[in-house]
Amino acid sequence: MVSSMNKKTLGICIAYYKNNEQCEEAFRKLMIRLNSQLTKDMILCIYEDGQVSDWLKQYDKENIRRISNPKNKGVSYARNKIIDYLIDKVNYMLFIDSDDFVDENYLTRMWEYCADNSHDIIESRFYINGDLMPFSKEQVRSCASGSAIKTDVIENHRFDEKLQVGEDTKFMNETVDLRKQRKKYCQDAIYYYQLGINPNSLTKKYERKEISKERKNKGVRRK
Repeated sequence: MVSSMNKKTLGICIAYYKNNEQCEEAFRKLMIRLNSQLTKDMILCIYEDGQVSDWLKQYDKENIRRISNPKNKGVSYARNKIIDYLIDKVNYMLFIDSDDFVDENYLTRMWEYCADNSHDIIESRFYINGDLMPFSKEQVRSCASGSAIKTDVIENHRFDEKLQVGEDTKFMNETVDLRKQRKKYCQDAIYYYQLGINPNSLTKKYERKEISKERKNKGVRRK
């Protein structure tokens, strides 16, 4: 492991898969917002799953790393490759979905909380399809999106590549244990999660009640 003295504070993890024009439009909008907030103390790692996007070349610079794989292998595989790349380069990893959106000061505020280095997991304010989700000190989210987690917490954990749905819940359950780890709520940074807006998303391919059952069964660890 590289000494934390030589690491960047924040690594942003984005797995991108274009299955329709709506996905690309959402990701283009997100990239404009993220690029305006990137600093030298951050690394943005994008894993292009199943395609190579020429339009992303405009963002090539020192603190943006693009990994392209023309063969689609799924979001868990893509995230795991990003984790492998960033694990010894940053102190925190922040997960963002390519079809979601963030506030104009999102990265700036999340970086400030991470730079304080006093918590193991930092959760931003979280909206799902416009509805503000409640914050609980005793639980962690069932999705990784909008959460920054210390790399020494993630080090020995990865997303289950066999799962089509519920992989986030399993990852968060196995990685974060609030009996041992400290959580912080960053209420002045807003993450907008677009659940099922994309007509080709996995949440459209499975019954909602089955997804809810899966998340309930997996659960999340309490204090």
